[in-house]
Amino acid sequence: MPVSVRALLALALLAPAPLIGQTWPRTVAERSNFDSTSTSAEVGAFLDSLQRAGAPLAVEEMGRTAYGRPLYLAVAAEPAVTSPAEAAAAGKLVVYLQGNIHAGEVEGKEAILILLRELATTRRDLLQTLVVLAAPDYNPDGNDAFAPVAVNRSEQAGPVLVGQRADGLNLDLNRDYFKAEGPETRASLARIYDTWDPALMVDCHTTDGTRHGYLLTYAPPLEPIGPAGPTRYVRDQMLPALQRTLAARYHEPLFVYGDVDDPVEPKSWDTYAPLGWYGTNYVGLRGRMAILSEAYSHADFRTRVRVTHDLLVAILEYAAAHADEMRRLEREADRATTLEGAGALPRPDLAVQYTMVARDTEPVVLEVLQATGDTTPRGRPRLAPTGQYRTVRIPVRDRFVDSVSRPLPAGYFLPPGAGEVPRLLRLHGIRVERLAADWADTVETLAIDQLTWQPGEFQGHHLLAVTGHYRRAARTVPAGTLFVPTAQPLGRLVFALLEPEGWGVARWGLLDRLLASEFGTYSGLVYGSSGVREFPVWRAVRAPLVPTRVVRGDQ
Repeated sequence: MPVSVRALLALALLAPAPLIGQTWPRTVAERSNFDSTSTSAEVGAFLDSLQRAGAPLAVEEMGRTAYGRPLYLAVAAEPAVTSPAEAAAAGKLVVYLQGNIHAGEVEGKEAILILLRELATTRRDLLQTLVVLAAPDYNPDGNDAFAPVAVNRSEQAGPVLVGQRADGLNLDLNRDYFKAEGPETRASLARIYDTWDPALMVDCHTTDGTRHGYLLTYAPPLEPIGPAGPTRYVRDQMLPALQRTLAARYHEPLFVYGDVDDPVEPKSWDTYAPLGWYGTNYVGLRGRMAILSEAYSHADFRTRVRVTHDLLVAILEYAAAHADEMRRLEREADRATTLEGAGALPRPDLAVQYTMVARDTEPVVLEVLQATGDTTPRGRPRLAPTGQYRTVRIPVRDRFVDSVSRPLPAGYFLPPGAGEVPRLLRLHGIRVERLAADWADTVETLAIDQLTWQPGEFQGHHLLAVTGHYRRAARTVPAGTLFVPTAQPLGRLVFALLEPEGWGVARWGLLDRLLASEFGTYSGLVYGSSGVREFPVWRAVRAPLVPTRVVRGDQ
């Protein structure tokens, strides 16, 4: 029988409101009865007021945006913790909460601000076990590009004015984690991931597309080549437990993130792409845990803030209760990744292309839509929501397996003229070495079958697809060549960034200059029928047995 979502929303609103003391500030959303959301200046003012009221909170600017706005990072800890070493010495687990990377999707920003207040008042006990990092407004330039919600977020139920998706450079920051062109991305890599190395990251979003019966949907890291232990733990243990907690405690229905192919006759419920360009997938590649939170865009703003807040609280409670287990899993991931790169454990085959697979056929709650008699600009029947819901049993396709894979090498050799790539790798926290002498050995070279540049631009790039076949050859690797070993905790990330047929730096065109020196200028054509056929990145069969120097800074 169809079920009205109004009853579900009403139950959600029965959850008790956060206790607010006389001296503690209220957010813009709370003060406006959830008609408005905070500007970036108001986010900073709220954080300042928490500090003045005595919150156990340190606030820093981890960077500046393209427009010069501060990018705030709050560190909640009791007693005060000013460094990862202090957090480790105190035995505390570091958790990072991120909101507003897509700056029209504003409930994460407001929910994190409310939660920071509660960590100073009603939930202060969580700081006995955790250090909570929070970037409530990750995209200040996009946040302050206010326009009516119908303009910036056409299918979102409030608030009245919201920001835009892109940052000040017109970048989608949730596609920027590999190439790190945005100042926000570079700041977070340097200040959060390389410095604090959080055990768990939570990225707060709002849905687009499918009308369904859940107040919030979620996903673990989807990139299948990351270390398996942390991601498997999030997917199979943590997220199901969180789903049960929110259903029992708040009567808030949650489900795994997805969309249907056809809203009238759905064949499957499908998740999003597994690429490491996305924040939560990127964190999984680093061997850490991550959760994507997607509040339901058609629920009202107050409800979206509430359910996002409730999920964040449940996540922190779970992390506090399972901190030792989570630390063990991240240590094991680091150790296993380093050993497999060194050849002390079998080197795995890792994906360069993927296939989405279903976990099972399950009941999915969808809103009933009816034809209006009109058509869309594409000539399809226009559908309107009815407010009634139905349950369909369809495959839930929420994970990926390899369709084309390559074995993990001992590392990669990059030519001295690799441009910005070494600095980018260092920004990611990856160890890069430079050969101090010639090294003669067998290496694996990729014989190019085809190079295909995408005609249209994506994020300012003509994406490059590389196909080829590897062959072993005896080579002399000259002094000055860069060597990037996979025998390091970020070895799986090394593969994701440097494997030519994958989705890393070659895909984003960061090695095009080296290819152009062989093939001529870019023309948007498909190459491979003539010219030099060897890709300018070699795979190492073993680490070089000659002196090397670790590359630091801008070397």
